[in-house]
Parts: sequence; structure tokens; C-alpha cells
Amino acid sequence: MKTIWLNDWQDADKAELEKLFALNSGALDEIELLLASYKQGDDSGYGFLLYRLNQQYYEVNASHDSECNLQGQWEPEDTSIEALLFRLHRGNLGSSKASENVFDEALKSLLKSLMQ
Repeated sequence: MKTIWLNDWQDADKAELEKLFALNSGALDEIELLLASYKQGDDSGYGFLLYRLNQQYYEVNASHDSECNLQGQWEPEDTSIEALLFRLHRGNLGSSKASENVFDEALKSLLKSLMQ
């Protein structure tokens, strides 16, 4: 499955993510990156990543203030399609209500394709 790159990361790649999060080169080679979205606001930024490794889904949420620093925030959390759908429909994951980093429609479409 091809990675969905959104917002300020629309032209990014895994190597750039490794630099932004201060990871070793090649650290992301084993993962299947499904969605990566980042949006820089006036004085802060927010990133969301969803990936699959060994049939398990993980998400990474990162934010920063005016320092524009994501280093040390690569902290994957187990997730599931059901949990993400719940947060999309009952919460504000990826919506403009949550932050300037809007990715909810792309995530809904991705999750629908993963369920097939």
C-alpha cells in the first residue's frame, strides 16, 4: 500500500522523518508507513503517523511549540482500526476542531480500504 503524505509532509519521505525525529538512518525501513501528516501553525506544529508492522497497527503523535522540534517524540502506540474509527466518529481525531493538522477524511478512506 502506498503511503499517504499530507499537508506539510506531502513531499516528505521516510528519510526525512528519520531526520525530523532524530532516528538512526534506516530505522523506518521495516515499517509499512500508511499515513503521515504534519501541519505547522503560527507558533506550533502537530504530526500524526500511522504504520503497520507484523500485522499490528501503531500511531505516533508529536507536537511542538515555536522550537519546531520533533526529536525524542517517536513514541509508537498500539492502535487498531476500530480504535481509530471510534476516535474519528466520536472524537475529533484529525479534524480542524483538534488542530490545524487536518487528515480525518484521508484516514477514514484509508481505514475503509484496510478493512476490505
